[in-house]
Amino acid sequence: MTLPNHETITFTNHSTFYAIAHRNYMEVQRLKAEHDKYQSDLKDKEITNADVDFLAEKHATIQRHAMVVVIFSALTLEAFINHYAIENFSKSYLNNYLDKLDPVSKWIVIPKLVLGQALDTDSQPFELLQRLFSLRNTLVHYKTRIKRIDEIQNDDWIRENEAEEAIQAVWKVIGELSNLDDSQAIDWLKEAETDPYA
Repeated sequence: MTLPNHETITFTNHSTFYAIAHRNYMEVQRLKAEHDKYQSDLKDKEITNADVDFLAEKHATIQRHAMVVVIFSALTLEAFINHYAIENFSKSYLNNYLDKLDPVSKWIVIPKLVLGQALDTDSQPFELLQRLFSLRNTLVHYKTRIKRIDEIQNDDWIRENEAEEAIQAVWKVIGELSNLDDSQAIDWLKEAETDPYA
């Protein structure tokens, strides 16, 4: 028995990864608004331990969601550049010659091989790309630190700023590639932002 010839389907996760990043980013924004309103309502009032606990828990929850945004934004960009390489070369070419490159280098080398031009390494998108993967590496390869309580600073936490910058990195880096290669649509980003299953 011969089965009918069916069309192929491409399996890639960059859209799903971005949907997860965006869903968590929306949660960061919601929680931050709740945190800020609660904190604002405390002005001119005596702050109780319950108030401190509430704000601390909101802050910790924001950090957890922000971590997911950073990691899944990085996953989005790595999965997409691998997909782009496979589309333009082959999976075996990616595996044999490009896969050992770090993700930031892939974003330079692969467009250069495909298009003859690379992302502008002096541009804001490239700077965002570098910062995103640096932060991702810090999280994924985390090393325990010990600090005195009075030395703790805002930079010791992943905050809503890093989450926002991670989302910007995805849009700007994909947008930069789309500017170089007009066959690369970016509409999948907007579609992922409304994905009900993320």
